[in-house]
Amino acid sequence: MEKVNPLALILVLTGIIFYVGGIIQAKWPPKKINHFYGFRTSTSMRNQEIWEFAQQYSSDKIQKLGGYTILLGVLAFFINFHQMWAIWVGIALVTLLPVLMIIQIEKELKNRFPKE
Repeated sequence: MEKVNPLALILVLTGIIFYVGGIIQAKWPPKKINHFYGFRTSTSMRNQEIWEFAQQYSSDKIQKLGGYTILLGVLAFFINFHQMWAIWVGIALVTLLPVLMIIQIEKELKNRFPKE
């Protein structure tokens, strides 16, 4: 039996989770500002207009991140990493990519709603 590529597995499974989460958020976005569900940051929770935009924009970004992560996982399937390196690279990517996505969403919110 062939060994499973941990990098590919980590990226594909995480990508699926992000993609499905983005679809769920797009289909059933939180209607009102809350502390439990949705894209919740101090910027996104300033008022209802920003909140609604943040939910739509972030659900799109989460789906795209999921798609790109799945694609990276498929590409990683063809890369022969040492198993321990593959695990650490996978963990680093699934930690770093969402952080970069949040920074990008926050930047868009601040550009779109500068004084609110």
